Amino acid sequence: MDVNEMRAQLLIFVLVAPLLATATTAQTDLPTDPFGWDLTIIEPNDGPDYDLSTDGGVTVEFFIENTGLTDIQVDIEYEVPFNASSDGPTGESIGAGENETFTVKLTGVDVITNTAGLAASLKIEATLETRAGTPIGSGDSRSDEVDVRIPRIYQLMIGEPTVALDFNSGTMMDFDLEVTNHGNSDDRIGDVEIEDDCPLLSISVDETSDLEKVLKPQMDQNPGAANLKIILDISAAHPPRACDIDIRVSSHGSKAEGTMVWIETTVRIEVIGGESEEDIEDNSPNDPTIVTKTNVPAPSIFYLLLSTLLASGVASKRKKNP
Repeated sequence: MDVNEMRAQLLIFVLVAPLLATATTAQTDLPTDPFGWDLTIIEPNDGPDYDLSTDGGVTVEFFIENTGLTDIQVDIEYEVPFNASSDGPTGESIGAGENETFTVKLTGVDVITNTAGLAASLKIEATLETRAGTPIGSGDSRSDEVDVRIPRIYQLMIGEPTVALDFNSGTMMDFDLEVTNHGNSDDRIGDVEIEDDCPLLSISVDETSDLEKVLKPQMDQNPGAANLKIILDISAAHPPRACDIDIRVSSHGSKAEGTMVWIETTVRIEVIGGESEEDIEDNSPNDPTIVTKTNVPAPSIFYLLLSTLLASGVASKRKKNP
């Protein structure tokens, strides 16, 4: 091989080598499966499961990826837990080499009648209908599943008093309130706060109250109730009037989780007996003169007696000295 032939082959190599490299790169960029596609449910940020809201709803994200060389059309179906209603796409088109993200919203779950933490599966399934506009009769489908959980609901309730709330002033009385659990997990009384609008009334919670009693949810066969005993110390100077007592009770379970769910009720009592402010005003003289009682007779009587004695003395002297 002479020098000219070597130069010609070297020139061909220099020109062809970049083309070979480009062709190799293009081949590596081709999809591994020219007809591939898949469906995946996106996990939530705070864990592998989706938690329902207290309203009984949740939104779930999923995407469909098309790794093929042609557009595809899919039908989408949902198998939902807890008899929920679903609102999501039922048919979508995904371009070649693309992926599309979708959402399905679940609503209408009665979270109160389901135990807190209970999980059930949501299944999303997509079936391939057409590829590049051509119907596919193979029933090719993809699916994914994720657990949906019932949230923890804290909801205590305070019942109405069962006795008449009429009390005499100058007495110490009490009345009972019943606290029940209308959430979906075990709970008990947390904190108790009491306020009233009568300054001569002292109120406290009796130590015999069921502050430590665990209450089952109403869905349980024996939910039970906690007794909250309220002590009233009514001053003897308390005028007859109505007093409103605001009672707030927190859920112990919510307090342990740092959310502090409160319930509140207002109880009205009637204080009877004692002297009303109106009576005191009616019995007062119109002239605001201060009257002080003493043991000294009134001035008019004193002068009357003195004048009588003097008159008697003068008369006696006249009889002795005619």
